[in-house]
Amino acid sequence: MRLFLFFAILACSGIVGAGRAEAKYSLCNKSSYALSAAIGYVDGDRLATRGWWRLRPGQCKVVLTERTNPGRYFVYAEAIAGHRGPLRTWSGETPLCVENYGFFNLRNQEVCRGDPLSQRKFFDVDVTEAAGGNWQTDFTEASNFTVYSAEVAGVQRLLQDVGKDVSRIDGAMGRSTQRALASYRRQKGLTDANSIDDELIDALIEDANAREAKLGFFYCNKTNDSVWAAIAEPQDDERYISRGWWKLEPGGCSKILKGELERDHYFVYGAVESGAIEKRLAGGDTSFCVNAVMFSAENELSCNEQDLDEALFRRVDVGGAPSATFEFTPDMFQDPPTQ
Repeated sequence: MRLFLFFAILACSGIVGAGRAEAKYSLCNKSSYALSAAIGYVDGDRLATRGWWRLRPGQCKVVLTERTNPGRYFVYAEAIAGHRGPLRTWSGETPLCVENYGFFNLRNQEVCRGDPLSQRKFFDVDVTEAAGGNWQTDFTEASNFTVYSAEVAGVQRLLQDVGKDVSRIDGAMGRSTQRALASYRRQKGLTDANSIDDELIDALIEDANAREAKLGFFYCNKTNDSVWAAIAEPQDDERYISRGWWKLEPGGCSKILKGELERDHYFVYGAVESGAIEKRLAGGDTSFCVNAVMFSAENELSCNEQDLDEALFRRVDVGGAPSATFEFTPDMFQDPPTQ
């Protein structure tokens, strides 16, 4: 393994003394997930956000090379889409602007006003004088991995994501991990070795993301207007959770549910703003809760008890398919009823 990386990280972890000549802010991934990370900080008279940095499991990166001044910073990370299960985030309560794809450097927090899909909730970091211009924030799990064991655990998780048989994610290079690793290396034509390197991790990430890209529930907007969309997802025979909103630009598509679909049906809803009129999706016959802003609501309580509105959702049967796409077309929307 790359022991030199482990010792190099130890040298810069935590709070570094004021005597160090360099000054920086670092992010360190001590989790078993491959992450996309971002940071928010005061830049002159503005609050800026910058990202995304890809952090392999066990990897640390310098994200700000200027002196880390005492005060408040904001940090956020989310697992790559290719990991199985619900999206894992390291987040807080401060909504800040991001770009959803590619590297970004934003100095205007007004650009995402009214668009929750272009925001993430960052957690606060209070940098102290004792930092001496340097600071490191770690993304961790309950397993409390070290940098070295996080790298192993990350490979174990990614091997599971691409369908290899790994008994558990524990950060230890056991026999099942070695067998799965050797099988994957042969499959990809990689160097025959038991070690972990960047080439291996990047190949696993690419394959995991490619697998996930084909799975899930998608919305596509085939209208000439922006569509605000919501979904109601069954949890069991009686319980549903309705969630929204996703803003779909004309001609655009968005993944609403990740991973292989586990239910045989879902309920969809959408609205378009055509001039001064809001047209709503027709054909719905089942009521679920919605709100004017981003929401997530269970149907165990009435909408009135949750201080929410009601809307009629349309049922979509998907059978046992691992993925499905629902297309919003102009003929699906109707004018609101006249008073």
